Amino acid sequence: YTLFQIKDSIFLWWNVLCSITLFAFYISTVYNKAIATSNTEIIVNSVIVLFVMEMDEWIFSALEASNKKWTEHAADSESSSDSAAEKGAGIDEMQEEIAVQKEHIADQQVELEMLRSQQEELML
Repeated sequence: YTLFQIKDSIFLWWNVLCSITLFAFYISTVYNKAIATSNTEIIVNSVIVLFVMEMDEWIFSALEASNKKWTEHAADSESSSDSAAEKGAGIDEMQEEIAVQKEHIADQQVELEMLRSQQEELML
């Protein structure tokens, strides 16, 4: 990926996340206006929504503390600058492993051809 593609991707996902947040805010506002009969009820409903959001963060933190793998994908998006270097190292390791596997396949193909020729000799 080029730097331009990465920046475009980050900008795109930033817009998606902001859109989701704004949509949630809009829906909460419409919902509160629809069910609340007074200003006090609007405030109570808003506090309840904020409490539920805070509970979500606490649950996520507890899951992260109990098992990192369960929340690994979310942590990757938060530390994208650190993970870029790690991904680069991981890609290098994968490319080395691919080269080793290609050599192994080539050796097996040579051995297979040798076994086929031996089989043909025995059948004659």
